[in-house]
Amino acid sequence: MSIVACSFTGWVQVRLATNPDPTDEPRGVSGYTFALPGEPDLDRLLRTSDPVAPRTHAPPIGVFIRRVTVDGVAVGTHPLVGARLDLLGRPCFESVNEVMMEQGEEPLEPFDVQLTQGAFRLQRRAFLDPTQPDATVYTVPRALLEPRRAQVSFSTTIMQEATGSSDAVAYRRAKLALLEADLAGTTDPVVRAGLGRRISELKIDDPNDHRTASMSFVEARHYDLNGPTMLVDPAGWLATLDTVQTFACDVVMGSWDADAMSAYYTGTLALPTR
Repeated sequence: MSIVACSFTGWVQVRLATNPDPTDEPRGVSGYTFALPGEPDLDRLLRTSDPVAPRTHAPPIGVFIRRVTVDGVAVGTHPLVGARLDLLGRPCFESVNEVMMEQGEEPLEPFDVQLTQGAFRLQRRAFLDPTQPDATVYTVPRALLEPRRAQVSFSTTIMQEATGSSDAVAYRRAKLALLEADLAGTTDPVVRAGLGRRISELKIDDPNDHRTASMSFVEARHYDLNGPTMLVDPAGWLATLDTVQTFACDVVMGSWDADAMSAYYTGTLALPTR
């Protein structure tokens, strides 16, 4: 058996309320994230593409395969380099105000991965219980949730990779300057209200405040894709894919931008071949 390892990176959008707001707070009141005037309600969904109400001076949303190795050897010309990775099924973080798990450690469900590149399409989901495809975080035993718990650490390495800087305060101050320039150049009352709220938040530059410190939060999760494999592969790029074996997927999220409500997303999808 060989392993085709697809390494991916990119930015994801997560429009969610934060403590002490309840999980289903639609606008953001007491936490450090909020919906701006003119924006739809917060929904907790993780989006790998097609962001909702993307904000100015925010990183572009999208996750792509950047590198492919076969048994550890890089294949720069592999046709899956550049493929888009999406998570299907409207995934969201299931903390329920820390009833399920502590915030930051909670499972992301569902975890249903899709790779597309031209006519090629590969999709497979990590079911909590393969024998019960309809099972959810609310119905399965706790023992089945524990493997989905994130390993949380603090590091500026992901921030450096994502933004080119390990200084979260400087990153936010640079964005503050851009937004202040935008505010000076617009008269639209709705736009001005939104910019004013963002500016007031970015002016909070205490490095220990969640708005800044969260850029160094790192969440690592592991998934075993164990559902049925759907493969459309007209050119035979993965002609020997072993669909009986599970596909291991390791994901790391970091560099959380509270203003943009987006995070850097990186990891590896391991595809066994016969």
